[in-house]
Amino acid sequence: MKKILSLLLTISMFVSIVGCSGSPGGGGAGGTPSVQEEAPVTLKIGTTKAPEVLSIMYERDAFGRMNYTGICAAAFVDRGASGELQPNIMTSWVISEDNTSLVAEFATDRGILWHDGEALTMEDIMFTFEYDMEVRNLSYIHGLARIEKIDDTHARLYFDSPCAYNFLNAIAMTVFVLPKHIWEGIDNPDKYTGPEAAINCGPYRLASVDRDAQTMYYESVENYWKGDLAADIVSVRTYDSKDALIMALCNGEIDAMYDYSSPVDATKLSSITGVEDLNPGMSDNPGNYQIVFGFNEAPTSDLAFRKAVICALDYELLAVSIGGEEAQVPGAGIVAPPNLGFREDLPQLAQDVERAQQILDEAGYLDVDGDGYREMPDGSPMDVLVTPNSAQTTSIYPRLAEIVSQNLAAVGVKTTIDTEHLVSSDALREFIYSGTYEIYLGATTSGKAAHGTAFFYFVQEDNGTHWGTCTIPEVLETYRGLKTASDEAAYVETLERLQEQAMEYAIGAALCWDKCYFPYRTDRFEGWSNFPGWGVIHHDTWCSISVK
Repeated sequence: MKKILSLLLTISMFVSIVGCSGSPGGGGAGGTPSVQEEAPVTLKIGTTKAPEVLSIMYERDAFGRMNYTGICAAAFVDRGASGELQPNIMTSWVISEDNTSLVAEFATDRGILWHDGEALTMEDIMFTFEYDMEVRNLSYIHGLARIEKIDDTHARLYFDSPCAYNFLNAIAMTVFVLPKHIWEGIDNPDKYTGPEAAINCGPYRLASVDRDAQTMYYESVENYWKGDLAADIVSVRTYDSKDALIMALCNGEIDAMYDYSSPVDATKLSSITGVEDLNPGMSDNPGNYQIVFGFNEAPTSDLAFRKAVICALDYELLAVSIGGEEAQVPGAGIVAPPNLGFREDLPQLAQDVERAQQILDEAGYLDVDGDGYREMPDGSPMDVLVTPNSAQTTSIYPRLAEIVSQNLAAVGVKTTIDTEHLVSSDALREFIYSGTYEIYLGATTSGKAAHGTAFFYFVQEDNGTHWGTCTIPEVLETYRGLKTASDEAAYVETLERLQEQAMEYAIGAALCWDKCYFPYRTDRFEGWSNFPGWGVIHHDTWCSISVK
């Protein structure tokens, strides 16, 4: 019977997705549709990401990014509003004294069904971790050596170093349990995009995609194990621009927005304030805009030059340009206030042009030819490349590049704003990952700030998955200590020390402590909870809201 049900559902999903069907009916058991007498309740969400690949394995499009919110895919571990770890499919855990293993309990006795009607079992748990290690080589679980089944609800995970706590921190909201009966035998998961690739065991199953309308439809799971679901259907519509998305919110076309790492800019705040039944959704931003120095190129490889740059910047102007009136000048520790380990006691950054000039003079960066710009200490010309993140992400970056260039010109440092690598996101990514940049203006996303910290983008670590070039031994040693921390207290202590070193060695700087704006409506639903950096669309949303 289960095999028949699974086959029928697979056929149904294939027809609806490929055929681009419209809005589906209500929810059903284990994600199977059932007829509802009353009109289904629909929660309408807007985004600017397009539904490109309908697979649990793909993270970069609308479907993939929505899964960070626990809508369709179920994470092993979730994260609370303050960054603390929360159980999910992994319901509890005990870390060994040496931090090299942990015993975990899983929700395999809660009657959870995959969206095709098959039951979630320990075989799925074992398969997921083994598949992520052996086939996917998933960076989030780096350090996991093997997993050993204890019984039908427990397993012991072994690590190749003292990194059990860091493992939990890394997998939170990012590593999803996988159905063995679907992915077993798929040797190239990145290329598998059949209708079954979207099946998981979250509160909603992907029912259909109307590609003409750029809208995904999700149906609720009956008797969801974590609580009642107010919405029978969740629709996620893609808009062409952030302006169009905001207009849809103001007009009541959608109830809320979700754009991972892309909240509404403070410059657009006026368009969402004073609108009836619209809450601006303001919260602290766990991520931050930042300046990252390239350690592989001169002059940014020179500590004196990096310190001079940090002294030269107008943080008041940078803050207001980024976050408007609500923004704050950042502290010297890079880590933003909402995150674990934030150092409130570190000094606030402040522009000091005279000090910047003094540092440059003493380090031998002098204007030897009298043209108003300094030369390198060996007398050769100096022209520092300032590379902003793509304007496709937000229009703020070109403005930040202008401010940084103007600030450096004021202390005699000639700069060129990089436009060559902004022709496409791929070109920019290739250049940044090459590690040959000098000054890069980027950002730490909300998700990365929580588990990888902002330092993920500064140091040369983590299997080459990012662009950090800092190889200062003291900094690297402390950063590695984050991975071997045995609990939250040890993690925070290590992160606090790392922030001091970031200031001492001038590896980069935050440019602003800003606010996030993920606006939402209050006329149809209540009980919203606003997560810092995520807005009201996160894993708690599905059970916290109710119809007004």
